[in-house]
This record gives sequence, C-alpha cells and structure tokens, in this order.
Amino acid sequence: MKALRSLKQKEIDLLQQNGCTAENWDSLQVASDFDVSRVRQTHFFGKISVGRNTGFMSVDGLPHPCGISHATIANCQIGDNVLISNVGSAISDYVIEDDVVIEDISLLLAEPDARYGSGVKVSALNEAGGREVTLFEDLTAQIAYMQAMFKHDVAFQEKLQSLIEKRIQSTTLQKGRIAKGARLRHCRVIKNVMVGEHAELDGASELSNGTICSCPEHPTRVGAGVIAKNFIISEGAELADGTNLERVFVGQATRIGKQFTAENSVFFANCEGFQSEVCSVFAGPYSVTHHKSTLLIAAMVSFYNAGSGTNQSNHMYKLGPVHQGILERGCKTGSFAYLLFESHIAPFTVVIGKHMVNINIPHLPFSYLLDDHGQSKLLPAVNLISVGTARDAVKWPSRDRRKAENKRDLITFDVFSPYVVEKMRQGRDHLQELYEKTPQEETAVLTGGVQISRLLLRKGAKYYGLAIEQYLLGKVITKVEKLSTTASTWDELQRQLAPSELLAEPQRWTDVGGLLTASSRIDRIVEDVANDWITHFEELLKALQSISERYGEDEWCYVFYAFEKEYGFKLTDISVDSLAELIGKWESSALSLQGLIVEDSKKEFSEFSQIGYGLDQPTDRKQSDFVAVRGTVETNSVVQNLEREKGEIKEKAKRLLHAIDRFR
Repeated sequence: MKALRSLKQKEIDLLQQNGCTAENWDSLQVASDFDVSRVRQTHFFGKISVGRNTGFMSVDGLPHPCGISHATIANCQIGDNVLISNVGSAISDYVIEDDVVIEDISLLLAEPDARYGSGVKVSALNEAGGREVTLFEDLTAQIAYMQAMFKHDVAFQEKLQSLIEKRIQSTTLQKGRIAKGARLRHCRVIKNVMVGEHAELDGASELSNGTICSCPEHPTRVGAGVIAKNFIISEGAELADGTNLERVFVGQATRIGKQFTAENSVFFANCEGFQSEVCSVFAGPYSVTHHKSTLLIAAMVSFYNAGSGTNQSNHMYKLGPVHQGILERGCKTGSFAYLLFESHIAPFTVVIGKHMVNINIPHLPFSYLLDDHGQSKLLPAVNLISVGTARDAVKWPSRDRRKAENKRDLITFDVFSPYVVEKMRQGRDHLQELYEKTPQEETAVLTGGVQISRLLLRKGAKYYGLAIEQYLLGKVITKVEKLSTTASTWDELQRQLAPSELLAEPQRWTDVGGLLTASSRIDRIVEDVANDWITHFEELLKALQSISERYGEDEWCYVFYAFEKEYGFKLTDISVDSLAELIGKWESSALSLQGLIVEDSKKEFSEFSQIGYGLDQPTDRKQSDFVAVRGTVETNSVVQNLEREKGEIKEKAKRLLHAIDRFR
C-alpha cells in the first residue's frame, strides 16, 4: 500500500464547502499530495482510500483533471490519477487502480462472496445438460473440451473440477477490481464484475457476475447496449451493439455484436458472432456466424462458417432437447441449411439444403452434403479441389487477431494433418468397399444416412488417394531434403528417418478444441490427472502446451506409420531408386490436385460470373466492368499463388532428385 494520511481539518472544511459529506471523515485516507479542491459533490461511506489526484486524463481528446465529482463512494480503495464523475447510485466495495476513468454510470457494486463469473456452469453442446463447462478466467478451449467431452471418466472429472476450483479460489479477490488504465463510461448497472487493465466499457446496459480480462497489448472493449450475465470475457474481445449474453465464455480476440444473442455457450479465440441466436454451442476457434436468421443450437464447431438461415434441431418432442451435433473443423453451412441432430459431419464439409435424417459421416471429409428433393446426397472429397478450401488454409493463420502475450487457446492450423489424413484413408477404403459391394445396376448407395452415386464412389476414392499421396510423400520429401544436406551416407539418412518416439497407436488422432494431437497424448494427461500425477492447474496447462509443441514430432511418427501401410515397406528401408520413383508420384499427385483447384478458381471469372456487371451497357463494356471490379485470372492473387505453387512443386521435385543423386 502507498503511504496514506488522514485529512486535515481545513481539508474537511473545504470538502464540505464543495458539497461533500462523509459517514466518518476519519475513515477517509488520502495520499500526501491529495488535492481536495478536485473533489466535489461526493458522499463517502465506510473505509475509503484515495491516491494522488493531481494529474489529467484525456477524455474524448480533451484533458480532464483527475478527481471525484457527483458520486457516492462506499468502502473503496482508489489509486492515483483516477477520474470519477457522475455516478447515479454508488460505487461500492471496489479496488480502483491507477489511471482509471469512471464517468456517467448508474451503479458499480461488488457484493460479499461474489465470484465474478468464476464457477458458473454452462450447458454447452447439450441443451438438456450433462456436458457442463465451468467458467473461470483461465479457461482455454482445451480445458473446456476436456470438461465437456470426457464425462464418461468420473475419476478424471472429479480431479479436473478440483484443479479448477483451486484455481478459482486462488485468484478470487475479496473486493471487486477495476484494473489500471480501464475506462468505464456511459454505462448503467455493473454488478460483481472484475474489469482488467485498459479495458474499455462504453455504453453497456447491464453487466453482472462476470470478469472482463484485458491487457495493455490488447484491450477488451464492451460497447453500447451490451447485456451480459454470468460470463467471462477474454483479452482483446469486442462486444457491442446490443449483444445479449447469459452464461457465456468469450475467447481472446472474439468479436460479437449487432444484437447477437447467446446463452449457455462458449466461444474461443477469433470467433465472430453477429445478429444470430446461439444456444448451447461449443464454438472452437474461428467459428463465425453473421446473419440475423441463423439459429445455432447444441453443436460443436470450429473453423466454422454458418450461412444465413442456418438452423438445427436438437429434440424430437419426446425427452426434451437432448440431441447434439458435431460439425468437425472447417465445415460450412449454406444459406438456410438445416440439420437434424444427432448428426456427425466430417471435417471441411459443405452442408447445403435441408436434411431431415440423422447423418453420420465422420470419415468422409472434404465433401458436399446436398439436399435433392428431400434426399440427403453426398459428393465425397469434391471439396478437396475447391479453391475455397485452399483459401481457408491461408486465411486462418493470417487472421489470428490475438495480441496478448499469453495466447490461451492452443491452435493447430494445418488443413492436412494426421487427424484429417487418417479420416481420408478410412474414407477411401470405405468408398472402395461400397463400390465393390454395390451391384452395377444400382445407381447409388446409402451410408451414414446419406446417398452417394455409385460413380462418385470411385471418384471420391481417387481424390482421397491423390490427397493422401500428396500429403505423405510431401512430408517424406521435405524430411529427406533436409537430411540430405547433413547425412554422409544413405544408410545414415535411412536411420534418421525413424521417428524419435514411437506412439502406441500412431493412427489415432483427435481434435481437442482446435489442438490436433495423437490421442495417446490426451489419454496420458487424463490418466495423470485422475491419478494425482498432475496436481496443479499450471501443470495441466504445461502438459497441454507440451503436446502442442510436440505436434511436428508426432506428425512424423504418423507419417512413418501411414507410409508403411500405404506403400508396403518402412521408410528406414527405402532405397534411392524407390525414393526417386516416389518423388515422381508425389509430383504427379500434387500437380493433379493443384491443377483441379486452379481450374475451379477460374470458374469465378467465367461468363456466368459476369452476370450483373455492365448494367445497361454494351456487351464489350460488361467485361470491362467485371475486370474493373473483380480483376482477371492473371491478376487475382489467389489464382496466381496457386499457379506459382505448381511451379514450386516441379522445382522441389527436380531439386530433390538432384540432391539424392550423390547417394547412388
């Protein structure tokens, strides 16, 4: 605590002349250079301490003298250079740190035993309950996932909840806190809310039982008309425009506004929610919903984009809203898409139309799920050749808005990963099996609630095969290219192709709230928590961080495993000639896929795409108008990047063939 003193009698007299009163002037302690002339029309109750108030704060671009005016203050500690004015009711039981502005608010109150949003139970994913996530300041996508999805392990859940509760108890303060540099202006009721450093609250209607984390590197902003109850908001988040939240977690750099409504939901890093309604949704990183007519219920999503009018059904009017849906990473729903839950949709699948059946296709990623006159039809693997998928792979890392030093959520951005590639291997084998078992006279086959054309069974399997080969051989080539510069003999290079650690089940991978990892790694953490080998929350975070850092090594272990399954021999037994042959295969697969994606991108510049351009203009000006707005194939950056990558594929193949020649 800074050195404080009691008021002198002449200071009390001046305060009274300025319209101030106190329940007991002896209970008011001030800094040595406290300026009583800067306190007017203020009423003090209980124990109060006030720091130095001789500075100025910039408000709306104008310098305002620090001090207190037209306010009621009860049981508060106020730091240096704080500006408080026009408090309608009172500020009670708060620690207000240095350089804070509190102006034109109705009420700022902290009650005894308040927990500031920590400990609130959120019925995520299943609206009827059973997958509750406990909110607290240090919640991450991974911790939330483990709370929601591992309910079957009772021992683990008990120990995990104990770790969380200990963390909450260790960080909960006796009083509310408005941290250094925060600004609270034009707000109505703020009750039992912690406000972090440099947070900006401007025009909020009601905030109760919550924590607003913030930091100088990335201030959190809560704007006009926001109502939030029982919540945690993370660093760099932005809420505005009549947002209404009840029992919600808002992750770092998430943006919410335009009358967005949500309850019993969690949103992690870089999500966006505008105008939609959301209930019991587990939104992993980069989940986006922007449209008024969209209603998301009881779903788990990540890297997700909801089209306008997207809707979901989580009950059959029997036992209540007990059904849930999984849309794995990278899924998109088209305008007015509808899904009947329970359903499980594979990664990077596009859902179009209304689907009135339960769909279970977790092993058929990169597909199009279409509604054809009431029949759900699947076009397997066709999203592999979509330019949209190629664009997604680039945009997510570049759109990470988080600036806080501590980036809480662990995110794996890779589109092609062991997690997805293993699904493609299963999907390819499943499609091939269906093709072989389906009589030639049958035009389609039903699987997992969807219909697939017999012709598309072979085509989908082919696309999966190309993508698998491009991924596996691409990883092998990159590894060999690196080793070829250091290994002195081929035998030495072969030995170095062995993974540093063999995973128990290298083919089993999982997506833990945006973090891709070998399932055995998560299984080990669960075991360590359940058996008290992890006894502090910080240890759990470190264990998860270690998993994230080991992704590259574990990915190589998977590649080593899958290569043998695909090509019939171990990488450590590969010969120079075999590798040269595989380089040719990789180049062919990669160029084939890349060529299909380029052709798909060129459709965006076709005559059909030019409809609506050159309005009321001669035909020759239609194209000129289109080019002025959209550009051409030759100038589009996405298309040119794809074309450039084709050249890089050829160059890489040529370079490696030359590099391994010295080992012949």
